[in-house]
Amino acid sequence: MAEEQLEITNNIPPKALIILCWLSLAGSGLGAISNILFYLFHSEVIAVIESGVYKDLGFDMGMISTVSKSYFLFTGLLQIVAFTGVRQMMRLNKTGFHMYAIAQFLMLIISTIYIYRPSGVFPMFDLMFSGLFVLLYLRFKNLMK
Repeated sequence: MAEEQLEITNNIPPKALIILCWLSLAGSGLGAISNILFYLFHSEVIAVIESGVYKDLGFDMGMISTVSKSYFLFTGLLQIVAFTGVRQMMRLNKTGFHMYAIAQFLMLIISTIYIYRPSGVFPMFDLMFSGLFVLLYLRFKNLMK
């Protein structure tokens, strides 16, 4: 406890928060890049998927071709918001927690509207994964200013 208090007074986040932030930075950073690129090159990617290249490799990517192009833009922008929120949390700024949590919640809503609702599947894995990270960050919220 004293070590954790020392880290906080020196404005250094606890090691668990740093590890959690690096995982989120990697996930939201790569997610933002891939979704924005998918949005920009949507027609080319759909053409490659429909050519059957992925089926030869054993992947069924047919569902992606049914998802609207705007889904990738919205998700990419929300990933950027989540990335920014994580950077704020690394600086022990409480606003970052709210940015991250709201972005994760909105991504769940958008994926439900664009992907899961038409297919009739509940996004349990996405809900559990996002919820786990938000709850883990919530543990450190009282250390943030």
